[in-house]
Amino acid sequence: MRKTCILIFSLLFTVFVFAQKKLPNTKIGKNETEITSFILADDSWVLGGQLAYRIYFKKNLKIGAGGLYAANYNYSPIQKNALGYGAAFADIMQFIGHRQKWSLGGQMGLGFYKSRFGNTVKIKTGVYYSISGNYRAIVSRRLLISVSPFIGFRKFHYFAQILPENNPGLIGLRLGIVF
Repeated sequence: MRKTCILIFSLLFTVFVFAQKKLPNTKIGKNETEITSFILADDSWVLGGQLAYRIYFKKNLKIGAGGLYAANYNYSPIQKNALGYGAAFADIMQFIGHRQKWSLGGQMGLGFYKSRFGNTVKIKTGVYYSISGNYRAIVSRRLLISVSPFIGFRKFHYFAQILPENNPGLIGLRLGIVF
C-alpha cells in the first residue's frame, strides 16, 4: 500500500512539474489561502487535511496561521482504531526564484490527540511542528496546485502524569490548492 501511494504521488508530481503553462504567478506579493490534504507514514497511517492563510511579508516571504485535523489509522489484530489528531499552527514560507514556484516552509503550533487505552480515552496535548519543501504548479491566473514532501513531528504528554511520548519524524506528502 505504501509503495502504491508513493508511486501515485511521484507520478502526480512529475506531471505537475513538466506540464506547466508559462503563466505568471499571480500570488507574488499577495495574500493567499491554501487547502491541503496530506498522508503521513510511521508505524501507522495518518490521513488528514489542513487550512492555512498567509499574508505577504516581504518579496520572498509569507507568514500566516492555520489548523489541521487528521486521523491515525492503526491496524492491530485486536482492534482497529482511528483516533483524531488536530493542531493550530503558525506558518512561514520562504520562496526561491523569481516565479516563486519553489519554497521552503515551516509550521509550529499546539496539537491535541485522542488516545485509547482499552476502554479509556485520554486527551493529550503537545507541540506540533513540520518542515517542508514545496513546489507550486501554476494552473490558471488565480489557482495554483501545491505538492509538498514534508517531515512532521508530534510531542505529547499526559495531563496528569506528565510522561513524555515522543513520536519520531513522520514522513509525508501534501497535495493542495492555493487561491
